Amino acid sequence: MTSPDTPGSPGPRRGGAPLRAWTRSVLLLLGGALATVLLVLADQLIAAIAVAVFSLFMAYWTSPLRSGPHAPLETALARRADDVVIILWAPGNPLSARLQTAIRGERDDVVWVNVYQDPRAQQLLAEHGGAAAAPLVIVGDQMTAAATVAQLLELQEAGRRRAAGDG
Repeated sequence: MTSPDTPGSPGPRRGGAPLRAWTRSVLLLLGGALATVLLVLADQLIAAIAVAVFSLFMAYWTSPLRSGPHAPLETALARRADDVVIILWAPGNPLSARLQTAIRGERDDVVWVNVYQDPRAQQLLAEHGGAAAAPLVIVGDQMTAAATVAQLLELQEAGRRRAAGDG
């Protein structure tokens, strides 16, 4: 039997969320279930229902089940330019969620790549620090791992200046 690290073996799951991506969601579900049971035992049914619904929502919101904007990495890299932002994001990642909140709606200058839906994006993220590098922001030839909203805006502005200087 071959180990996952040997050549030719199936190795880790590709194109899917790693098990550690589910940790936050599972903890939210367990904590919410415990709080719900305690509230039911205390005859606080309305509060129990509210906690259960909130826990389910937050478990979904922080889980890899939540889809979002996605373009294949190949498509995104084909559009790579100084005035285009490529964001490799992961559902359930807090920094990715912050970027999605800050950059709402579809924009021509932003391309989102869900790393759980694209094995090549997972590989690129792994080359730049793995899950801790999400979201990975690419503007032209500049890359920033674990980018904040402020860093994204700085990269985007620098890219626009480069694009304006080239044009």
